[in-house]
Amino acid sequence: MNKHFSWNMVTQFLKKFYIYIVLAMIYVPLIFVVLLSFSAPTDRGNINPNFSTPTFVNYLDLWKDDEFLNGLFNSLLLSVVVVPISLLLAIITCFGLWKAKPFQQKMVNLTTQLTIVNPEAITGISLALLFSSTWVAMGFNLGFFTVVLAHISFCTPYAIIAIYPRMAKMNRNQLLASYDLGHTRFNTFWKITIPYLMPAILSAIAIILAMSLDDFIITNLVNGSFQTIGTLIYSTRKGIKAWVVTFGAFVVIITFLIIIVNAIRKYYRIKNANKKSATESASKGGES
Repeated sequence: MNKHFSWNMVTQFLKKFYIYIVLAMIYVPLIFVVLLSFSAPTDRGNINPNFSTPTFVNYLDLWKDDEFLNGLFNSLLLSVVVVPISLLLAIITCFGLWKAKPFQQKMVNLTTQLTIVNPEAITGISLALLFSSTWVAMGFNLGFFTVVLAHISFCTPYAIIAIYPRMAKMNRNQLLASYDLGHTRFNTFWKITIPYLMPAILSAIAIILAMSLDDFIITNLVNGSFQTIGTLIYSTRKGIKAWVVTFGAFVVIITFLIIIVNAIRKYYRIKNANKKSATESASKGGES
């Protein structure tokens, strides 16, 4: 009886608080990183795991660290090249799939999904072998160019998956109406298709940025001497540098602020829409 009672207590507790437990598992490590970023570093420049008097020295020194600045510049430069190319390839592919036959759509979608589920180590090794037998064989070194090609190859499928569901819902009559009004195919694509796809395009940009900035395995196999934030962070695994934790905390804080601002903006937008709807209903009621 006591055992049954205890088990019921546990199940009731989990039913009520499991979502908070999951959220705690996600956010407590992030909060811990933010707190550690205000701890003074050791003499070797590593993060101090022992909490001390809060200080902003890590944030001040972050923008003076040449290693961090070089890695950040390389990552941003990589994103500036990879994002538009991957996005363009994904949009063209999705538009072609939208007009293709069902069998062709299934084949391309299956290929895209296989690319995503394929282990990164296998993808990285295959790209490294490809570049070794082509690019390196021609007398060139692994570096920025090979990293760009590698990132485009694994980022484009994610962009396709983000954009195609939106593309599949597009009404073909909109394009036909644009053609009837005398617009060229390019103008129709630019003024109708792209604005319609914009929410999915923004999502694809966010995914590509996250994948490109975060990747280590594939990048490390094809980068040569070209270092990104991802490869630099992994290289400090034997002694975590203060700039690594500070940069992570900075990203967490910025992301949290963006989420809060976006939530507040949506709240007031819904509130204003409800007020407008109530005012219109009141005015219609007065007229009747």
